[in-house]
Amino acid sequence: SVAPGLPAAVDVEHEWIGVLEVAVTAGACRIIAADGVHRHVTVQIYREGDVEPRGAQEVMIESVVEHAAELGHTSAAHGRRLNSGGGSAVHHGVEKRLEFHIGDSPGKLYLNFVSDCPSGLPVMASFVPLGVVGDGQQWVALILLIAVLLTILTEVIHRTLAAFVGAAGVLFVLAMEHRLPSVMTIIAWMDHGTLALLWGMMIIVALLARTGVFEWCAVRVFERSGGSMWKLYAMLMVFDAVLSAFLDNVTTILLLGPVVISLCAAIRISPKPMLMSLALFGNIGGTATMIGDPPNIIIGNAFSEQITFLDFLVILGPIVVIMMPFALVFCRWYFGAEYFGQTIDADMDVLKKQYPIREPKLLIRAGSVLGACLFMFFLHPITHLDPAYAACFGATLLLVMCDHHDFEYAIGKVEWDSLLFFAGLFVFTEGLAELGLLREIASAMISFIKVFPADARQVAAIVILQVIGSGASAFVDNIPFTATMIPVLRQVSETVDGISLEALIWALALGADLGGMGTLIGASDNVVMAGLAEEAGHHISFMEFFKIGWPLMCIVTSLACLYLVILQSAGAFE
Repeated sequence: SVAPGLPAAVDVEHEWIGVLEVAVTAGACRIIAADGVHRHVTVQIYREGDVEPRGAQEVMIESVVEHAAELGHTSAAHGRRLNSGGGSAVHHGVEKRLEFHIGDSPGKLYLNFVSDCPSGLPVMASFVPLGVVGDGQQWVALILLIAVLLTILTEVIHRTLAAFVGAAGVLFVLAMEHRLPSVMTIIAWMDHGTLALLWGMMIIVALLARTGVFEWCAVRVFERSGGSMWKLYAMLMVFDAVLSAFLDNVTTILLLGPVVISLCAAIRISPKPMLMSLALFGNIGGTATMIGDPPNIIIGNAFSEQITFLDFLVILGPIVVIMMPFALVFCRWYFGAEYFGQTIDADMDVLKKQYPIREPKLLIRAGSVLGACLFMFFLHPITHLDPAYAACFGATLLLVMCDHHDFEYAIGKVEWDSLLFFAGLFVFTEGLAELGLLREIASAMISFIKVFPADARQVAAIVILQVIGSGASAFVDNIPFTATMIPVLRQVSETVDGISLEALIWALALGADLGGMGTLIGASDNVVMAGLAEEAGHHISFMEFFKIGWPLMCIVTSLACLYLVILQSAGAFE
């Protein structure tokens, strides 16, 4: 326990060199009355014989108002639990990892903990020697990231293998730093919600596809377009964006992808332009609601006290509507008159006879299960049931109702390489975060924001966060990036004057969601789309997607920046 004004010294017996990571968990500072003062615990590190500390870093702590009669009792109780090894004393506090450069010469280490809290402050600390590798771990992480991206870009090896090699690389570096995570931790790094949702929807969609319903829908959509390629394209993209807002863009691409592939096969054109566009417009549409894109779900849960489900629709919905015409115009220009100018001539009677419903009974079973799953997705804001559970329960129920031929067909149609790619990518990006690469980006962002005058910091923070968020999310999957940035937002709003937390929340949501459009690995629905195309015999390369995704990302991100700046100027985030 750190007493008011008195340093608490810790003798670290080990003779470590290089970089030492100190994980600090500080309890809440208990005060009699709220005074608006930010309090800290300062960690200082010494070598034996040092007069001045080799490093000192501050950790902001929370303040909790208590009655004077209870203050001494609770502080003493917290101290006793802390000294006896109990963790509950700091359960409601803050956790932060600090890194100290302790030199290349061994010798005893001493740590001092100093607090400006007027009451006793419970503090726990653990130490991990990172050794000489720790001095350049962020650079090692950056090199690994570039190497994996280049491997995926050049397609020297399959992207799934590239993700596994990258994951093995970061784990090897962590092992050299004496902090190799346990197998359970590595498994926890994988986003089980995303993986389970993908698996469940792949099963349901595979059995639906066997009924012929996607080809049947494709023929009806084509009939409504009147043979106009542009009208057909615009109808599909608008429908994709709307559906992505109220389901999620991964589910939407799993539903619409097979329809587009069947449609393009029926009218004998390449499905790649429409498939890539489905992924891009799914990212745009999914931005509008809390359940439309995985980063929004993470943000909504983390800041549930500041924003609601309706806030996402009210704040982000209008900018999505504004983006849609710009995106459609860009895609029309990109694919050109040669693609959209063609008139599709096909005999509708022949197409209807060629693509009927093949298995009506299976369609009833699979359609009922899909409808129930979609209904549960819509009820998510009320029931708070993870969509992954609904998808897995639905898939399991459907498999039970089918015979063994349908079971084997569905299991065979699951895109296991895509699921494995996601698993490897999640471990790789979480490993990059452990190596401090994302923390370094966040620290640089905070330093850059502080350069601006106080009255201009809010606008600067909005623009910087969206630019960094979109750029980073394009190359590092936006799910772990969003999770890493959430504590950074809290820190920026608490430590930098003139910053509104709500504005930062919306800037992060727009940056992470729209940044996923930039590359093939930026968002989950991009990868799923590439897997569907590959299965249908149409390979979409990293560069092929990058050429359309990156410029469109820059366009919509610019619109989003301007939109939030206008809202800020109008006082929406005061």
